Amino acid sequence: MSAVVGYSEQCVAVHPSDLCVALAALDASVNIIDQKQQKASIAFKDFHRLPGNQPQSDNKLPVNALITSVDMAANPFHKNSAYVKIRDRDSYAFALVSVAAALHLQDNKIMDARLASGGVAHKPWRWHAAEVYLKGKEASSLHFEKAATIATEGLKPLTGNAFKIHMLKGAIETALQNCLTG
Repeated sequence: MSAVVGYSEQCVAVHPSDLCVALAALDASVNIIDQKQQKASIAFKDFHRLPGNQPQSDNKLPVNALITSVDMAANPFHKNSAYVKIRDRDSYAFALVSVAAALHLQDNKIMDARLASGGVAHKPWRWHAAEVYLKGKEASSLHFEKAATIATEGLKPLTGNAFKIHMLKGAIETALQNCLTG
């Protein structure tokens, strides 16, 4: 259940939420109000923080602030999106690996892409380099495989969780492929 990216010596725990992974992928924002009644908005992809040497603080919500709502960005991803969740057993709530994928397609060309994962880091993890790679490419299994390879390059598994890298690669490919049939 440990992280393969974004962890620290103080914390190797992974973020357990499915909803947060999808919200990070779809460019949501968190609306807050602070103790002085000042309103603000935080991009969801920036809301959670990595553990560093303060693993007890897992988000960037200011002290005494409240979340008032979560907004979804107006974007073209609703037509071609998918979520893949892999867990030990169906009865288990938390994912070993999960992937939220969304594509903005024109004909069969990828105009833009979003990829985020759960079960791999202390926060929902965006795969920006893979998203950039997909932009402008044909939506095909060949390009989905390359994007998954880009996402999983350089990950540093801990003792006993290297299997997550192979699982993640397959989940990314599957989620992207599912975007075409959803």
